Amino acid sequence: MRNGLCLLALLAWQGMAWAVDVYTIDMNSSKSSFSDSHILHLLAAALDASQPKYGPYQFKVAPLRMERDRLLQEMLKGELVNLSGQVTSAEWEQKLIPIRIPVDKGISSYRISLIDSRNQELFSAVRTLEQLRGFTLGAGRQWSLTATYKQAGFHVVEGSTSAGLHSMLAAGRFQHFPRAIDEAVYEQAAYVPSFPTLSVERSFALYIPSPRYFFVGGAQQQRLAQRLEYGLQQLIADGRYEQIFHEFYDGLIEQVGLRKRRIFRLNNPQLSPLTPLSNKAYWYDPLDHR
Repeated sequence: MRNGLCLLALLAWQGMAWAVDVYTIDMNSSKSSFSDSHILHLLAAALDASQPKYGPYQFKVAPLRMERDRLLQEMLKGELVNLSGQVTSAEWEQKLIPIRIPVDKGISSYRISLIDSRNQELFSAVRTLEQLRGFTLGAGRQWSLTATYKQAGFHVVEGSTSAGLHSMLAAGRFQHFPRAIDEAVYEQAAYVPSFPTLSVERSFALYIPSPRYFFVGGAQQQRLAQRLEYGLQQLIADGRYEQIFHEFYDGLIEQVGLRKRRIFRLNNPQLSPLTPLSNKAYWYDPLDHR
Protein backbone atom coordinates (compact mmCIF):
# COMPACT_ATOMS: atom_id res chain seq x y z
CA MET A 1 0.00 0.00 0.00
CA ARG A 2 2.78 2.36 1.01
CA ASN A 3 4.68 1.58 -2.20
CA GLY A 4 1.52 2.28 -4.21
CA LEU A 5 1.09 5.69 -2.58
CA CYS A 6 4.72 6.51 -3.28
CA LEU A 7 4.25 5.56 -6.93
CA LEU A 8 1.14 7.76 -7.21
CA ALA A 9 3.01 10.67 -5.61
CA LEU A 10 5.91 10.19 -8.02
CA LEU A 11 3.57 10.12 -11.02
CA ALA A 12 1.80 13.25 -9.79
CA TRP A 13 5.14 15.02 -9.35
CA GLN A 14 6.25 13.98 -12.83
CA GLY A 15 2.97 15.22 -14.26
CA MET A 16 3.59 18.61 -12.67
CA ALA A 17 7.16 18.62 -13.89
CA TRP A 18 6.09 17.86 -17.44
CA ALA A 19 3.20 20.35 -17.49
CA VAL A 20 3.65 22.96 -20.19
CA ASP A 21 2.08 26.41 -19.97
CA VAL A 22 0.20 27.01 -23.21
CA TYR A 23 -0.34 30.55 -24.49
CA THR A 24 -2.54 31.12 -27.53
CA ILE A 25 -2.59 34.72 -28.73
CA ASP A 26 -5.02 36.20 -31.24
CA MET A 27 -4.10 38.32 -34.22
CA ASN A 28 -6.75 41.01 -33.97
CA SER A 29 -8.11 42.99 -36.89
CA SER A 30 -7.54 46.35 -35.19
CA LYS A 31 -3.76 45.98 -35.15
CA SER A 32 -1.28 46.47 -37.95
CA SER A 33 1.16 43.73 -38.87
CA PHE A 34 3.90 46.01 -37.50
CA SER A 35 2.32 46.08 -34.06
CA ASP A 36 1.76 42.33 -34.19
CA SER A 37 5.45 41.68 -34.86
CA HIS A 38 6.51 43.83 -31.89
CA ILE A 39 4.02 42.13 -29.57
CA LEU A 40 5.10 38.64 -30.67
CA HIS A 41 8.78 39.50 -30.24
CA LEU A 42 8.23 40.93 -26.75
CA LEU A 43 6.05 38.00 -25.72
CA ALA A 44 8.58 35.40 -26.84
CA ALA A 45 11.37 37.23 -25.00
CA ALA A 46 9.31 37.46 -21.79
CA LEU A 47 8.35 33.79 -21.86
CA ASP A 48 11.95 32.77 -22.55
CA ALA A 49 13.04 34.88 -19.57
CA SER A 50 10.51 33.09 -17.37
CA GLN A 51 11.74 29.56 -18.17
CA PRO A 52 14.34 29.21 -15.39
CA LYS A 53 11.59 29.76 -12.80
CA TYR A 54 8.50 28.34 -14.53
CA GLY A 55 9.81 25.71 -16.92
CA PRO A 56 8.79 25.00 -20.52
CA TYR A 57 5.99 26.73 -22.39
CA GLN A 58 4.14 26.47 -25.67
CA PHE A 59 3.25 29.57 -27.66
CA LYS A 60 0.70 29.51 -30.48
CA VAL A 61 -0.87 32.17 -32.70
CA ALA A 62 -4.58 31.63 -33.33
CA PRO A 63 -5.67 32.68 -36.83
CA LEU A 64 -8.48 34.74 -35.30
CA ARG A 65 -9.37 38.18 -36.63
CA MET A 66 -12.52 39.50 -35.05
CA GLU A 67 -13.96 42.65 -33.60
CA ARG A 68 -13.28 43.45 -29.99
CA ASP A 69 -16.62 42.35 -28.45
CA ARG A 70 -16.47 38.88 -29.95
CA LEU A 71 -12.81 38.53 -29.04
CA LEU A 72 -13.67 39.26 -25.42
CA GLN A 73 -16.20 36.42 -25.43
CA GLU A 74 -13.64 34.01 -26.89
CA MET A 75 -11.09 35.13 -24.30
CA LEU A 76 -13.55 34.41 -21.49
CA LYS A 77 -13.98 30.86 -22.81
CA GLY A 78 -10.22 30.43 -23.15
CA GLU A 79 -10.59 27.60 -25.67
CA LEU A 80 -9.47 29.12 -28.99
CA VAL A 81 -7.49 32.00 -27.49
CA ASN A 82 -6.33 32.89 -23.98
CA LEU A 83 -4.03 35.87 -24.59
CA SER A 84 -4.37 39.21 -26.37
CA GLY A 85 -2.51 42.51 -26.46
CA GLN A 86 -5.18 45.23 -26.34
CA VAL A 87 -5.66 48.88 -25.44
CA THR A 88 -7.17 48.64 -21.98
CA SER A 89 -10.78 49.26 -20.99
CA ALA A 90 -12.73 48.97 -17.75
CA GLU A 91 -14.66 45.96 -19.09
CA TRP A 92 -11.52 44.05 -20.11
CA GLU A 93 -9.82 44.76 -16.79
CA GLN A 94 -12.89 43.56 -14.89
CA LYS A 95 -13.55 40.39 -16.87
CA LEU A 96 -10.01 39.24 -17.73
CA ILE A 97 -6.61 39.34 -16.02
CA PRO A 98 -4.65 42.43 -17.08
CA ILE A 99 -0.87 42.52 -16.81
CA ARG A 100 -0.42 46.21 -16.08
CA ILE A 101 2.83 46.77 -17.94
CA PRO A 102 2.27 48.66 -21.21
CA VAL A 103 3.48 46.32 -23.94
CA ASP A 104 4.57 49.26 -26.13
CA LYS A 105 5.66 51.78 -23.45
CA GLY A 106 2.34 53.55 -23.95
CA ILE A 107 3.13 54.64 -27.53
CA SER A 108 -0.47 53.70 -28.38
CA SER A 109 -1.49 56.66 -26.20
CA TYR A 110 -0.31 58.96 -29.01
CA ARG A 111 -2.90 59.23 -31.76
CA ILE A 112 -2.25 60.74 -35.16
CA SER A 113 -5.03 61.16 -37.69
CA LEU A 114 -5.79 59.89 -41.15
CA ILE A 115 -7.35 62.64 -43.27
CA ASP A 116 -8.17 63.70 -46.81
CA SER A 117 -4.93 65.44 -47.80
CA ARG A 118 -6.93 68.32 -49.27
CA ASN A 119 -7.78 69.30 -45.68
CA GLN A 120 -4.19 69.44 -44.41
CA GLU A 121 -4.07 73.26 -44.32
CA LEU A 122 -7.16 73.35 -42.11
CA PHE A 123 -5.52 71.06 -39.58
CA SER A 124 -2.16 72.84 -39.81
CA ALA A 125 -3.91 76.03 -38.66
CA VAL A 126 -5.14 74.39 -35.43
CA ARG A 127 -3.41 75.77 -32.36
CA THR A 128 -5.77 74.82 -29.51
CA LEU A 129 -7.76 71.83 -28.38
CA GLU A 130 -10.92 73.90 -28.68
CA GLN A 131 -10.19 74.49 -32.36
CA LEU A 132 -9.59 70.78 -32.87
CA ARG A 133 -12.97 70.01 -31.31
CA GLY A 134 -14.50 71.82 -34.28
CA PHE A 135 -13.57 68.87 -36.54
CA THR A 136 -15.60 65.66 -36.64
CA LEU A 137 -13.70 62.46 -35.91
CA GLY A 138 -14.39 58.80 -36.57
CA ALA A 139 -14.13 55.97 -34.03
CA GLY A 140 -15.40 52.43 -33.53
CA ARG A 141 -18.50 51.72 -31.46
CA GLN A 142 -16.67 49.01 -29.50
CA TRP A 143 -13.40 50.89 -28.99
CA SER A 144 -12.25 51.84 -25.54
CA LEU A 145 -11.33 55.44 -26.51
CA THR A 146 -14.65 56.33 -28.12
CA ALA A 147 -16.27 57.28 -24.81
CA THR A 148 -13.18 59.33 -23.94
CA TYR A 149 -13.43 61.34 -27.16
CA LYS A 150 -17.07 62.08 -26.40
CA GLN A 151 -16.37 63.10 -22.81
CA ALA A 152 -13.63 65.41 -24.08
CA GLY A 153 -16.21 67.27 -26.17
CA PHE A 154 -15.48 65.89 -29.65
CA HIS A 155 -18.19 65.27 -32.20
CA VAL A 156 -17.73 61.55 -32.82
CA VAL A 157 -19.12 59.66 -35.81
CA GLU A 158 -19.18 55.95 -35.00
CA GLY A 159 -18.65 52.94 -37.23
CA SER A 160 -18.65 49.18 -36.73
CA THR A 161 -15.28 48.22 -38.26
CA SER A 162 -11.98 49.81 -39.25
CA ALA A 163 -12.73 49.11 -42.92
CA GLY A 164 -16.16 50.70 -42.59
CA LEU A 165 -14.67 53.78 -40.95
CA HIS A 166 -12.22 54.16 -43.81
CA SER A 167 -15.11 54.11 -46.26
CA MET A 168 -16.87 56.74 -44.17
CA LEU A 169 -13.76 58.94 -44.12
CA ALA A 170 -13.48 58.64 -47.91
CA ALA A 171 -17.15 59.65 -48.22
CA GLY A 172 -16.58 62.74 -46.04
CA ARG A 173 -18.75 61.52 -43.15
CA PHE A 174 -16.12 62.86 -40.74
CA GLN A 175 -12.89 64.83 -41.12
CA HIS A 176 -10.22 62.84 -39.29
CA PHE A 177 -9.66 59.33 -38.01
CA PRO A 178 -7.27 59.13 -35.00
CA ARG A 179 -5.11 56.01 -34.95
CA ALA A 180 -2.06 54.70 -33.12
CA ILE A 181 1.04 55.68 -35.07
CA ASP A 182 1.70 52.20 -36.47
CA GLU A 183 -1.96 51.80 -37.45
CA ALA A 184 -1.98 55.17 -39.23
CA VAL A 185 1.07 54.34 -41.35
CA TYR A 186 -0.06 50.80 -42.10
CA GLU A 187 -3.66 51.72 -42.93
CA GLN A 188 -2.73 54.72 -45.10
CA ALA A 189 -0.68 52.40 -47.31
CA ALA A 190 -3.43 49.77 -47.32
CA TYR A 191 -6.33 52.09 -48.21
CA VAL A 192 -4.73 54.72 -50.46
CA PRO A 193 -5.31 52.66 -53.66
CA SER A 194 -9.08 53.08 -53.17
CA PHE A 195 -8.83 56.58 -51.62
CA PRO A 196 -5.95 58.36 -53.43
CA THR A 197 -6.06 61.51 -51.26
CA LEU A 198 -5.85 59.57 -47.98
CA SER A 199 -2.88 60.81 -45.97
CA VAL A 200 -1.40 60.90 -42.48
CA GLU A 201 -2.07 64.34 -40.97
CA ARG A 202 1.30 66.07 -40.37
CA SER A 203 0.93 68.68 -37.63
CA PHE A 204 -0.59 67.33 -34.38
CA ALA A 205 -1.08 64.33 -32.15
CA LEU A 206 -3.58 63.57 -29.41
CA TYR A 207 -2.18 62.13 -26.21
CA ILE A 208 -4.70 60.07 -24.24
CA PRO A 209 -3.25 57.76 -21.57
CA SER A 210 -4.41 54.40 -22.91
CA PRO A 211 -1.95 51.58 -22.31
CA ARG A 212 -1.99 48.41 -24.32
CA TYR A 213 -1.69 45.47 -21.94
CA PHE A 214 -1.46 41.74 -22.28
CA PHE A 215 -4.76 40.24 -21.12
CA VAL A 216 -5.12 36.61 -20.07
CA GLY A 217 -8.49 34.87 -20.25
CA GLY A 218 -10.26 31.60 -19.62
CA ALA A 219 -10.55 29.60 -16.44
CA GLN A 220 -7.62 28.86 -14.11
CA GLN A 221 -5.31 31.38 -15.82
CA GLN A 222 -3.65 32.96 -12.78
CA ARG A 223 -0.43 31.03 -13.34
CA LEU A 224 -0.18 32.12 -16.98
CA ALA A 225 -0.66 35.75 -15.97
CA GLN A 226 1.85 35.57 -13.11
CA ARG A 227 4.42 33.89 -15.32
CA LEU A 228 4.09 36.46 -18.10
CA GLU A 229 4.31 39.38 -15.66
CA TYR A 230 7.43 37.84 -14.13
CA GLY A 231 9.01 37.50 -17.58
CA LEU A 232 8.23 41.12 -18.48
CA GLN A 233 9.74 42.30 -15.19
CA GLN A 234 12.90 40.37 -16.02
CA LEU A 235 13.11 42.19 -19.37
CA ILE A 236 12.64 45.56 -17.65
CA ALA A 237 15.37 44.73 -15.12
CA ASP A 238 17.97 43.79 -17.73
CA GLY A 239 17.07 46.55 -20.21
CA ARG A 240 15.60 44.37 -22.96
CA TYR A 241 12.09 45.84 -22.56
CA GLU A 242 13.51 49.25 -23.50
CA GLN A 243 15.74 47.78 -26.20
CA ILE A 244 12.93 45.88 -27.93
CA PHE A 245 10.73 48.99 -27.90
CA HIS A 246 13.37 51.16 -29.56
CA GLU A 247 14.23 48.44 -32.06
CA PHE A 248 10.67 48.38 -33.35
CA TYR A 249 9.45 51.93 -32.84
CA ASP A 250 12.30 54.43 -33.29
CA GLY A 251 12.08 54.39 -37.08
CA LEU A 252 8.31 54.76 -37.00
CA ILE A 253 8.45 57.64 -34.50
CA GLU A 254 10.90 59.41 -36.81
CA GLN A 255 8.80 58.64 -39.89
CA VAL A 256 5.67 60.31 -38.50
CA GLY A 257 7.63 63.17 -36.89
CA LEU A 258 6.04 62.59 -33.51
CA ARG A 259 8.61 64.70 -31.64
CA LYS A 260 7.89 67.71 -33.91
CA ARG A 261 4.10 67.64 -33.63
CA ARG A 262 1.86 69.79 -31.44
CA ILE A 263 0.59 67.42 -28.79
CA PHE A 264 -2.89 67.97 -27.33
CA ARG A 265 -3.28 66.13 -24.05
CA LEU A 266 -6.59 64.69 -22.86
CA ASN A 267 -7.49 63.08 -19.57
CA ASN A 268 -8.82 59.55 -19.76
CA PRO A 269 -11.56 59.13 -17.13
CA GLN A 270 -11.99 55.50 -18.24
CA LEU A 271 -8.62 54.50 -16.78
CA SER A 272 -8.44 52.26 -13.73
CA PRO A 273 -6.85 53.84 -10.63
CA LEU A 274 -4.47 50.86 -10.78
CA THR A 275 -2.90 52.16 -14.01
CA PRO A 276 0.86 52.55 -13.28
CA LEU A 277 1.10 56.13 -14.58
CA SER A 278 3.80 57.08 -12.07
CA ASN A 279 6.27 54.41 -13.20
CA LYS A 280 8.37 56.28 -15.78
CA ALA A 281 10.08 53.08 -16.93
CA TYR A 282 6.78 51.98 -18.47
CA TRP A 283 6.10 55.07 -20.62
CA TYR A 284 7.59 56.69 -23.71
CA ASP A 285 7.72 60.50 -23.69
CA PRO A 286 8.80 62.26 -26.91
CA LEU A 287 9.91 65.28 -24.84
CA ASP A 288 12.70 63.11 -23.40
CA HIS A 289 14.10 62.53 -26.89
CA ARG A 290 13.98 65.99 -28.45
